[in-house]
Amino acid sequence: MRQRARVIEVHGKTATVSVSRRTMCEGCEKSGGCGGHCHLSGIIASENTVRAEALNPVGANPGEIVEVESDGTRVLGYAALVFLLPIGVCALFWLLGSRLFGEGLPGVIAAAVGFVLTFLGIAVFDRSLREKTPRITIVSRVTEREDEDV
Repeated sequence: MRQRARVIEVHGKTATVSVSRRTMCEGCEKSGGCGGHCHLSGIIASENTVRAEALNPVGANPGEIVEVESDGTRVLGYAALVFLLPIGVCALFWLLGSRLFGEGLPGVIAAAVGFVLTFLGIAVFDRSLREKTPRITIVSRVTEREDEDV
């Protein structure tokens, strides 16, 4: 997946980039005519820019607009990890809790414990990823003009 970004800082072989995220209002038939105050935007909408660390093989400098690339399959894998894994672990813990301690409340408590343990594991996994090499790469310089919107 390729996107345009603005280089904020350079740290040797990596750079901090600011990427504009598409919002749900951009595809709305009202084109944001509701001012972003519809009931869905309050639930789903979020900040428009995200900062990320990226490999900088092209030697981009702060202020430059660049094209960055990330692996789309990796993003889908992380989405599955965050959304599907907790459901599976809850079901497994509920089943084990019900079989070992009896039907009803013990199964529900076991499922809740499994849910919490899953997110603790995901948090540990996330921290270990942050310490590794960035998963985004700057693939090209688009412009050197700082006044252009990304």
